[in-house]
Amino acid sequence: MQAALDTGLAVLDLLNIELISQPPENLQVETIYHLPEMTDPEKLAAVRILIFIFPAAFLAKPELYPTLVCTVMQLSLNYGNSPLSANAYAAHGLISCGFFHQIELGYQFGQLALQLVEKYPTPIKCRVVNLFNAFIRHWKDSVQPALPILRQNVQLARESGDLEYAGFSSFEYCCRIWFVQDSLVTANEEIKNYLNFVASIKQEWQLFAIKIWAQFALNLTGKAAVKVQQLTGEQLDETEIIPVWESTSNLSLLFFAYLAKTMLSYTFKDYDSALDSAETGAKYAIAAASHLLWCQHCLFHSLTHLALYPTASPDSQTEYLKTVDANQQQMQMWATHAPVNFQHKYDLVEAEKARVLGQIVTAMALYDQAISGASSSGYIQEEALAWELAAEFYLSLGREEIARTYMSKAHYTYRRWGATAKVEDLETRYPQLISRWANAGGSFSLGSNFTTSTGSSSGEAIDLTSVLKASQAIASEIHLDKLLAGLMTILIENAGAQKGFLILSHQGDLLLEIWGEADTAGIQVYRDLPLNSGNMVNGAIVNYVARTKEDVVLGDASNEGIFTAAPYIKSNQSKSVLCAPILNQGQLTGILYLENNLTSGAFTPKRLEILKILSAQAAVSLENALLYSTLEQKVQERTGQLAAANQEIQTLNKMLQAENLRMSAELDVTRRLQQMILPKEAELSQIPGLEIAGFMEPAAEVGGDYYDILQQDGKVKIGIGDVTGHGLESGMLMIMAQMAVRTLLKNNVTDPVQFLSVLNGAIYDNVARMNTDKNMTLSLLDYADGTFTLSGQHEEVILLRHGGIVECVDTIDLGFPVGLDADITDFLSQTQISLAPGEVLVLYTDGITEAENKAGVQYGLARLCEVLSQSWQLSAQEIQTQVIADLRNHIGEQTVYDDITLVVIKQK
Repeated sequence: MQAALDTGLAVLDLLNIELISQPPENLQVETIYHLPEMTDPEKLAAVRILIFIFPAAFLAKPELYPTLVCTVMQLSLNYGNSPLSANAYAAHGLISCGFFHQIELGYQFGQLALQLVEKYPTPIKCRVVNLFNAFIRHWKDSVQPALPILRQNVQLARESGDLEYAGFSSFEYCCRIWFVQDSLVTANEEIKNYLNFVASIKQEWQLFAIKIWAQFALNLTGKAAVKVQQLTGEQLDETEIIPVWESTSNLSLLFFAYLAKTMLSYTFKDYDSALDSAETGAKYAIAAASHLLWCQHCLFHSLTHLALYPTASPDSQTEYLKTVDANQQQMQMWATHAPVNFQHKYDLVEAEKARVLGQIVTAMALYDQAISGASSSGYIQEEALAWELAAEFYLSLGREEIARTYMSKAHYTYRRWGATAKVEDLETRYPQLISRWANAGGSFSLGSNFTTSTGSSSGEAIDLTSVLKASQAIASEIHLDKLLAGLMTILIENAGAQKGFLILSHQGDLLLEIWGEADTAGIQVYRDLPLNSGNMVNGAIVNYVARTKEDVVLGDASNEGIFTAAPYIKSNQSKSVLCAPILNQGQLTGILYLENNLTSGAFTPKRLEILKILSAQAAVSLENALLYSTLEQKVQERTGQLAAANQEIQTLNKMLQAENLRMSAELDVTRRLQQMILPKEAELSQIPGLEIAGFMEPAAEVGGDYYDILQQDGKVKIGIGDVTGHGLESGMLMIMAQMAVRTLLKNNVTDPVQFLSVLNGAIYDNVARMNTDKNMTLSLLDYADGTFTLSGQHEEVILLRHGGIVECVDTIDLGFPVGLDADITDFLSQTQISLAPGEVLVLYTDGITEAENKAGVQYGLARLCEVLSQSWQLSAQEIQTQVIADLRNHIGEQTVYDDITLVVIKQK
């Protein structure tokens, strides 16, 4: 590539073309589109040479690439658009996005280039399409729409005779599908096809670029030749090829290789190797500017630093956070333009950052945001990673039950993706967190209630996805007739049975509800037959299962087992028989009976496990359907005709309206109680040494804000808190907290840690009794002689020093949400705050900082601090008035969705 670049530059010199390093000024997209067509033969030749050395410059000497692009643009402005100029405008879009972070401008130039190749039909259309979809589109759009276009562009380039770009588009497609494709196995098959194609057209750079990601995907699926972190196997041997790329300065291939090594090392928790690879790859990152994989480098570079942070020295920790913050600044900017591609990445890094900084509640929310974002955007690998990191976070807190849920999700998502090596890695590292069926590598282990006389063990793998789809199909049906028919069909299909019977328990009696039979026309389903009709079912086996609630599996019922003498077995010469109870909360709901008299050993243990999973869902669905059926019957009995049904609906509507009025009245009472228990102005004025102004305005639905100032035997206790959610439960929890604080103060509990610990225990017990998931942030201040002792976790405490200087005291390490855990003692701490005369302490709830105007813009902490800084010399009441007035001005006519609480305390 360097030789091609040198030759092209020499020819340009002969044509007296001066290279320009800065883009032309005052570029207007509309003006450029309407430029006349270039006719000067020498300038047309120069543009052609410049365009065709673009790829060589980008890959071998990326610092020269912008200069070549600017030169073509200047020639086009001076002499008109060449049919090839569109390539330069697309390249300018790449540079704007990747080098200068001008996303909107870059996207506009990408769109301009696409318009021009339609205006001037040209063989380089494939180049423009590749540039836009490989380097520009992802800054604004989802990755998925680019995939079919890149596939089509391979064919377009072949038809245009541009084998170089047929290879480039092949690479761009292959380097994307592995992390947005639901199946790595499918991705690997597609990549193999493109490898064969690129090899056939003899495009060496593109071939090796694809091989990097082919080997990466093979390693994840358990096909690494040596260590999983090493790109050595069927497609590559990194120990041989990386030195070659280093000797030839093949920067882009080196970047991709070290990125793949970084991701593999991080994924398999070799963090030191991940950091080495990430730092090495960073030296070559300029060669991938504006490429989607450049963003992956930022993501894993940050995650690696945060993984190493807890064991690093203080100096290294500082440097690590600086690196992470720099990467996150870029990621946040990208997320504002294309949240579908970057928001979940930003959230995941922020979650890990919150974890290492001890910001527990923040981390909890961010992990869930990252999981949700990755899932909805189709990034299955990053969804699995987010589940895994969240599980490890909860495990570090000692919350094994929560960790087990998240790790099982990670395990399942990695398995769904096809990352077999990673699945096995999780099973080895966290056997205690992964459920037994998941840990069986996709097979399901049997429970203890399993009786079998014979049967084969085929060793077939169970398709978990099919099982889940079948389970969902069962769960989604509430009409009994449709459920029974669908259930019978699903059970026969998944068991490999000839015929099947579903027997339901009605007040202790067993009734044959439905049966199905597989024939050449499919599975036929019949209803309403008595259990003993026509000797259709082996009653001895059914009664045995009903009595013992055990599974019976017979591989050759006529010759083995305890039922060989049964009349039914003798007369039918039964072979494979399966009979299993359907249990719901330990109670017999029904019995499943299946037969296959064509073959012995048809019902293997694995097939039984599938049926047990489906039967568990069937038990719940049957109960719901029976209840629904009963309700339908009652409605029919009571209505009789449509007119009566309409009357019933009207009656229900009236009841609902009455219920709404009742709930509204309850909320109104709670709102009034909330106001009634607030401290009165006369109480505030009696606090010696302090000037206090408090403000609390409930939202339309009670939000659960709380503040109080109490004085007892010369002690002053100030509290502020906020209950999660809205409504009656939140208001009640706030009232409980106020009562608990007052009671503990009355009983002379003075130690802040003990105070919060006892209060939390009381609130936790009440929350459990209410059967709600509500909890609250709560900070308490004890005041004496100009000094405050602060404890508990809530929003920042804002201090206004002389001259309007603002300080924020973070409370994240001073406590834990109240009511979330039975014992929060280990999380509790305290700190001292001193105020000089005239200085101010401000408490607030997030109803202020998160208040939005109609444009969705939040008021924010920065604006609150700015208003406070400008008002510090005013009285406490005047400061409060200034803040609330500015807040109302910001909100405008927007509905207020959360309580607004502000407490201003000024030292006299």
